[in-house]
Amino acid sequence: MKNDGYGQAEILTPEQLDLLVENLPEGPHRIAFCVMRYSASRISETLKLKWSDITEESILFKSINTKTDESRSIYLNPKLKLILAEWRTIWHKYPLKARKVSTLSELNEYVIKQPTAEDYVFKGRKKGQHLNRKSVDRVLRRTLKQLEIDGASCHSMRRSMLTKLKE
Repeated sequence: MKNDGYGQAEILTPEQLDLLVENLPEGPHRIAFCVMRYSASRISETLKLKWSDITEESILFKSINTKTDESRSIYLNPKLKLILAEWRTIWHKYPLKARKVSTLSELNEYVIKQPTAEDYVFKGRKKGQHLNRKSVDRVLRRTLKQLEIDGASCHSMRRSMLTKLKE
């Protein structure tokens, strides 16, 4: 069990993972968690994903973003495929500078900005940057504390999925 950053991250049950999804705040943090859960990816490589890395069939984790410096393509889980398809349509509502959902002005014509291939799936506070790892970790830890799940961390999603696949 992980304690103060030491030890292995706890392996979570499917029920705990579902509960976590339900309780994480809507938006990029929840979607990043889902990507980690269904692809067994690490937090850093997840946050560096660009829309060009996601196809109808797979997610490509590029060698420059992986711990092993080797690219790998992961089959796109059907649940994750739906989650990412919906995220693409509401991605524009989560603008930079840590604002939540933007408000639409009735006076101005509003065009929904679709992400480009080079946009990060999880955009950061500054243009051209991805969401910060510390931000995701902070939100996840706060949610885990509320749910009274001990010993888990961002790496728990990877360990949980790999354990499930092994079984």
